[in-house]
Amino acid sequence: MFNWLLLAIIGHLCNATAFIVDKSLLTSTFKRSSTYAALMGFVSIATCALAPWVKQWPPLSLYPIIICFGAFFVFALWAFFEALRRSEASRVVPVVGSLIPVFTLIGGVIFLHEFLGAYELLGFVFLLFATFLLTRGGEKKKKKNQPFFWIAVLASIFFAAASLCGKYAFDHSEFLGVLVLSRLFAACIGILIGLFASRATRMELFSLIQSPKKTNLPWYATVLAITGQVLGGIGFIMVHLAMVQGSAAVVNAMQAVQYAAIVLVAWFGGKRLRKLLQESRTARVIFIKTSAIILVGIGLALVSGI
Repeated sequence: MFNWLLLAIIGHLCNATAFIVDKSLLTSTFKRSSTYAALMGFVSIATCALAPWVKQWPPLSLYPIIICFGAFFVFALWAFFEALRRSEASRVVPVVGSLIPVFTLIGGVIFLHEFLGAYELLGFVFLLFATFLLTRGGEKKKKKNQPFFWIAVLASIFFAAASLCGKYAFDHSEFLGVLVLSRLFAACIGILIGLFASRATRMELFSLIQSPKKTNLPWYATVLAITGQVLGGIGFIMVHLAMVQGSAAVVNAMQAVQYAAIVLVAWFGGKRLRKLLQESRTARVIFIKTSAIILVGIGLALVSGI
């Protein structure tokens, strides 16, 4: 039990770090979320290095599900990055993380015929209330930031769809084979986004491989972008490994680790980091968001049956 719990903790911390890097670059360097979505696709190609260790490839009948698994995940990241670009990381991440279980529940009931008991339903009530506090609490925001919520909802739907497809595929085939194929299809989707999203997206991607003297991007942008995607990839693998070895519900509940890490970094990482993350640290914000994160933890614990 200890091994998969440790994998889940490390995976979620890697994801939290990747989220902070993503938000910082989308705020200060990159102008388009499609650039980051495409970059994720390029990085996913690295997973193909694991192909020699695949003992059994999935049957052809699973390919449509695996393709959807990879595609939904890329589209989810695109929507998630766009929400990050428009608002605070400590708002977007808890909203997406809280709504994913809700949409996963709906999809599970419809497609997998899974149902929740009284405690699990009570947990969803806590999650929804926490989401309301996280999106409505704190300092007043300008109207231009309001659309982030609906983009975050869209990201949650895509993430939930990817989770359902991934769960079905992993349950019906060998883990590594599904992982490699899904990342390969995700890479294809990312490359298509980079090629056809917009000319500005292609220029931003090209600037990553140019000499710093020939581009307006600072030299560290490429390093941070790659580091963020690598950490996100490591987190993705570790979280899904933990789900295979242990309880998927408990692993999902441990997303609270991400929320705590992001909020703490935003609040205590210095003025420059708080500015990049567009995060305030007033007494009202601290009280409301701390209370909301506690509710997220309680809700996820109830859902997991802890």
